Amino acid sequence: MSETPERIQKLKTLLDGCQGVILDFDGLIADSEPFHYRAYNEVFERYGHRIDPDEYWVEFTSKGKGLQGEIERYNLKLDVKPEEMRQQKFEIYSRFCQNGDIKLFPEARPFIEGLNGRFKVAIASGSWTHDIRAILKNEQADSLIQTVLGKDPPRPEKPAPDIFLDTARELNLPPEQCVVVEDALKGLTAAREAGMACVIVRNRLNQNIDFTGADLVLESLSEFVTLLQSR
Repeated sequence: MSETPERIQKLKTLLDGCQGVILDFDGLIADSEPFHYRAYNEVFERYGHRIDPDEYWVEFTSKGKGLQGEIERYNLKLDVKPEEMRQQKFEIYSRFCQNGDIKLFPEARPFIEGLNGRFKVAIASGSWTHDIRAILKNEQADSLIQTVLGKDPPRPEKPAPDIFLDTARELNLPPEQCVVVEDALKGLTAAREAGMACVIVRNRLNQNIDFTGADLVLESLSEFVTLLQSR
């Protein structure tokens, strides 16, 4: 989609009214969702079940139903507790992070650099903080963002607004002065519950998801970078 004057003006209006930009991480900054899928699927396959990848992008990633949702949708009778399965998944996924398997999207660095200096910038993600920082370090991008909030300490996960509200406090900003950039429905819901404007960035995995309620939906991170440069 071309960068129309209307879209440029809409983004300008959103950003002119804020001092902080809060970024999701998985699927927006890092091309990590396929590795989350691989880790979850490896665990389920140990117990005789395979996760459908197309369903995963919607149910796990965008809606945030997670492992428990998969068990309930398929009425799985497993001889292992969900908590143990989650721990197995965390261990597998962390290896991908530590080994440098997960890369940032090519547009991520110019995107973040375009925000730095104009806004306070933070990451608010459902992943573990140490995994996020490992990916950033392996990509020589750990100096780009100082404020990173992840799964730790424990808090209600998206679509609950808690992580966005906690991030605003870390930035010493009121929620209404923050704009969230997300790629998932659960993130949009959390942003709205937090009283924050939300820009959705589409990617190859969320093309068919209805993001009604977003303040602006962009077709790619590249489009966001172009719009930033047009402000």
